[in-house]
Order: sequence, then C-alpha cells, then structure tokens
Amino acid sequence: MGHTILYLTEHWPYPPGESFVTNEIRDLAPHFDKILILPTTMDPLGEMTRDVPENCEVLTDVHEDMLRRWNRRGFLGRLAAGLNVTGVMSEVFASSPFAPREVIGEAAQIRIACYAIERTLGSRFSEIDAVVSFWLNRGACIAAELSRRHKRIVSFSRGHGGDIYAHRREREHLPMQRCALKELKAILPDSEAGVKHIQEKYPEVADKVQVGRLGVDEHEPAVASNDGRLHIVSVASLLPVKRIHLIAAALKHTERSIKWTHIGGGETLDLVTTELEQVGDNVDVDLKGQIAHEDVLKWFEDNPADVFVNVSSSEGLPVSIMEAFSYGIPVIATAVGGMPEIVAEDCGVLLEYDFKPEKLAEIFEEWDVSDTSRREAALDKQRTEYSSWRNELKFAGEIGMAILEVAQFVVLFA
Repeated sequence: MGHTILYLTEHWPYPPGESFVTNEIRDLAPHFDKILILPTTMDPLGEMTRDVPENCEVLTDVHEDMLRRWNRRGFLGRLAAGLNVTGVMSEVFASSPFAPREVIGEAAQIRIACYAIERTLGSRFSEIDAVVSFWLNRGACIAAELSRRHKRIVSFSRGHGGDIYAHRREREHLPMQRCALKELKAILPDSEAGVKHIQEKYPEVADKVQVGRLGVDEHEPAVASNDGRLHIVSVASLLPVKRIHLIAAALKHTERSIKWTHIGGGETLDLVTTELEQVGDNVDVDLKGQIAHEDVLKWFEDNPADVFVNVSSSEGLPVSIMEAFSYGIPVIATAVGGMPEIVAEDCGVLLEYDFKPEKLAEIFEEWDVSDTSRREAALDKQRTEYSSWRNELKFAGEIGMAILEVAQFVVLFA
C-alpha cells in the first residue's frame, strides 16, 4: 500500500501477555511499507521475546524517552502536563468514583508519550499515515491525540474486554476514553456485544463503532480421546473473572472417567485446589500453570482434547476459543460478552451466566466423544470467520482507504 503505520501495544513484543498481537502484526505487515511498534507501558521493558517481521521496527528509543520525560517530572510537572490535555477537566468531572489525580495522571502520560513520539522520531514522524492501538485505553488515547494534533494522521483502535467494560475496574468510565473516542476514525471491538456496549454508553460516536474480528492460524485438527476418558481442557489466567474454580466444582458431581487439563496460573489457584479436594477418583487433574503461548499450541498438537471450557463471568470474544476451534475442539462457554457470537449449538454449548456446577457436570456426563459433528462445525467456523490472514487483509484495506480519504481532504482544504 505504500503507507507507514504506528502500532501501539501495552508491552508487545516484550513480555508479559499480548501473545495474540503476534498474528496481527505478522498478517498486517505485508500490506504496509513500514510498521513502527511502540509499547505504551510506563514501566521499563525487559528482554524482547517475540520476533517481528522485517519491515517492522520497535521504537525502543521512543519508549526510553517517554520514561525519561515522565521520571524527570515531579508532581507539579505531571500536573501541568495533564492539565494541558484537551478535555481533561470534563473527564475529571465525569469520573466515577471521582478520581481527579488518576485522570490527570493518565492525561499527563498521554501528553508525554505524544511529545516523545514527535520529538524522538523527528523528521521520520512525517512518514506516519495512521496510528493503530490494540487496546481501547491509553494506546487509543495516544492515537487519538496524535490525530487531533496532526489532521493528516488517521487513528484506529481495537477493543476487547477490560478496555471496553469499565465496570471490570469498578469505574464508570476509563480515564480519557470519552475524549479519545471522539477523535478516532474507527473503533473496532472484537464482538457485537462490545459494539453495542460502546454505542449505548457513548451514542455520540455510534456511527464509528463496528466489529473488528481478530483471527488465528489454521491448524491440523486435534485428535479426540480414545482411552475411555472425557478429555477436558481450559486455558485462562486464574483470576476471579475467569471462575475456573467452577469447573473444579462441577467435576465433584461427575461419575464418568475424566481428564481435566488447565493451562494458566494466578491468584485463585488456592480456590481451585480447595474445590479439587472433594473431586472423586474418576477425575485426573493436570494443572499446568502459566506456560508460553507457543507451548499452549504445542499442547493442542500433541494431546487429545474433546471439549474446551470457558466459564468466565465477563469476556470480549476470547482468542482462546478461536484457537480451540482452529483445532476442531468444541466449546462449552458462559453466554456473556461476545461468546454467544462464536459458540453455537452446532459447535458447542452455552451456559447461563449464573449456572450451577451441577449443570456443567450434567453436560460433561452426557458429552458424546464419538460425535464428530461439533468438531467439524468448530473447525469450519474458525476457517470462515476467525482466520487471521483473512481478517487482517480486511483491516489493512480499511486503514488504507481511510488514509487515502484523509489525504484527499487535506489536499482539498490546504
């Protein structure tokens, strides 16, 4: 396309998390001359753990400048920087619970990040045609502020879970988000549920919000079990919102032979292990803890799996379900967030938000390992709706069209 984009992450290509950004960058890269990648965290970066395509550059010098500028400023300097951001006081008064220090502090970090990008890149800054944020939080605010300052730049933001649903953080609004939404060219939640939430909460930007599907790679189908046991797998950090202890609670009510593998660690491990103390001898449990994303995929390639389970109380549209489908593994999931958009009767089962563990146990007991229809439907859904290369091709086209539209507008009114 002959364009350069600035792509904002939290940490990627540095740890932790954000493994799903890897596919996005890899599949966007062929459609642009250059992708400049900037982690927006205000913490020091560790050792880079992901490879980036040849036409991508990680702006470590910009990130270092962001940190230097932030750390040089005392309380008054940060206060002055934050108060100089357009719209900050309206955001302060809209904050609930009232949090002026948090909002002004976030505004200060946005301003300092923009200044570092402009100053450190110097003449190279003029090469940037678009800014894309993977998250609808600080990255989106930085993208929006750069668009506000430089009308030739178009800005986009994806959205997923905690960056859309402020109530997850016990907030009415995320700091500076309302201001960002007004400046963004397009807002792209990964689910219809996310679109509806933003449109209802911020009707003034409703026409800019549309679904922006992510995707995963196609894999060879995983094998079903053949040892007489139902093989269950779940992949999630052990956080309260993921409610993994409910899977353990359900297993207490089963009688058939079951193997449960959970991948992911975290703060609710004790809750899970407490529930498992009452599980019968019919269940074999393997809690693998936190492992690298590539090792998760390797596990799916090397092990039988009959059903994937997600019992979260709140979700966007989980990449983990897309990946389960890419191996032809059906899914049991709670009907929250975007999960009803991907999990249907032909490829899985939806649970009510407040399901009882006994209900999940009943599904486990009745699951027919020999029925291949759900496996085939799961595989087909990933191939047609959640293919990374297909969805990134579409996204790249949208970015390119927006760049051309803005360029024509700037020329017309120059």
